[in-house]
Amino acid sequence: MRRKGDSALVPNEVKLLFAGVSMTKAGEKEFHGYALAKELAGLEGTPHPMAQSTLYRALRRLEERGALESRWESMDEVVADGRDGPPRRYYRVTPTGVAVALEAFEAAERARSASPWKAWVPRLVQEM
Repeated sequence: MRRKGDSALVPNEVKLLFAGVSMTKAGEKEFHGYALAKELAGLEGTPHPMAQSTLYRALRRLEERGALESRWESMDEVVADGRDGPPRRYYRVTPTGVAVALEAFEAAERARSASPWKAWVPRLVQEM
C-alpha cells in the first residue's frame, strides 16, 4: 500500500506502464484504458483484466507522475468510429514513462540477482 507522499510506483502501476510500452512497440500510438487492461491480462496470461477502479486509479497516478499523457476523444471521433457510447479517454506513454519503465525493470533485475531470499527467509522463520 502506498503511503502519503510516496512517489514510488506500486506493482499495478508498473505492470500497466509495461503494457503501455508493449502496445506502443506494437504500433499503437494511443490506447484507451480497457484496451490497456486487456493487453496486461494477455501479457500476464490471466483471463480477466484488472478491476476498473484499480485500473483508472493507477492510470491517474501514472499521468500525475508524467509517465502517461491523456486526451478525451471528440464526439466527431466517436461518430466516425460508429460507436454510440460516451467518448473514451486515450493514453500514451511519455518519454518519462519509458524511462520509469526501464528503471523499474532494472530494479527488478537487481532484486532478482541479489542473494536469493530462500537463503535467509527460512532461517529467519525458524528463529521466530
